[in-house]
Amino acid sequence: MDVVSGFWHGALKWGRRIDVRSLGQRAGGLSALDSLSRDSLIELGLPEKIASDWAATSALATRGTALTLADPRYPPQLAALGDAPPVLFVAGDPELLTRPSVAVVGTRRCSPYGVGVARHLAASVARAGQVVVSGLARGIDAHAHEATLGVGHTVAVLAHGLGTTAPPSNRRLREQIVAEGGAVMSHWPDEVLPQRWHFPVRNRWVAALAAHTVVVEAPARSGALITAREAAELGREVWVVPGPLGRENSRGGNQLAAQGAGLITDVDGWVSEHFGGREQRPPWRSLLISGASLDEVSRARGLSVAEVMRELALLELRGELVRLPGGRYGEGKRG
Repeated sequence: MDVVSGFWHGALKWGRRIDVRSLGQRAGGLSALDSLSRDSLIELGLPEKIASDWAATSALATRGTALTLADPRYPPQLAALGDAPPVLFVAGDPELLTRPSVAVVGTRRCSPYGVGVARHLAASVARAGQVVVSGLARGIDAHAHEATLGVGHTVAVLAHGLGTTAPPSNRRLREQIVAEGGAVMSHWPDEVLPQRWHFPVRNRWVAALAAHTVVVEAPARSGALITAREAAELGREVWVVPGPLGRENSRGGNQLAAQGAGLITDVDGWVSEHFGGREQRPPWRSLLISGASLDEVSRARGLSVAEVMRELALLELRGELVRLPGGRYGEGKRG
């Protein structure tokens, strides 16, 4: 439990109309803003009505940790933005917001192929020491978060306050993220419920936190494309996992590729090139996770299909593999 001062609570209300950082410069520093009276705010140039309301704003409690722009723990990649949120609310480890990160995003209605790639990518990136950032939505987001559990860290950015989980089906996943050393972040007070216009704003913070944004699978109309656009406008790297031509879930990503986004055609190679440490995985396991058939895997493994299936069952029991929809396999927590 943490408490935001009345000034910073007011900044949440008027921060888009009043440049808080400019106000801080005139006041002698952001840390001086907490002690400003109504008259001081007027002297610094605020309209009398806003100054009166601001000075009368009460403190705000949050179930998480509150990071104001004056807090040295506030992530610098967000602080550099002109529209940086005055306050961030974080459940879990706020230090993760400052760590090197990769955003993994995509459609809620993902295919088995998309699920497998998202899990493989997120687990590999997490093992390489990067924080995986996503939006805790159904589909690609949830699979990306889940794949990091037990192997690295992840940050979930919410489109509502910490007092809600949307969708409710991801409540358990959210609890696991925090329990295993990750973080859940919002820039809305705890009691704020999700609204349609919140999601594009959330997508901006997902893009801003990460140096790389990877769109795993996205149709022509997808929130993941908003995240990619925000990342490009912020000067971040945008990457796409290409999909089959003509398939609806691939249209958005393939369009991004045509517009110049980087292509990821080999997850292990991409991770090795950008973060070091190619995954030490037998070639047949890489084939399996990339979606090859059991016949192809058995040939690469040099065993019969029946023998491979027995080996896969053992790896599932060990937690090294997880069975996905459509007969595919993905990285397990111990893979």
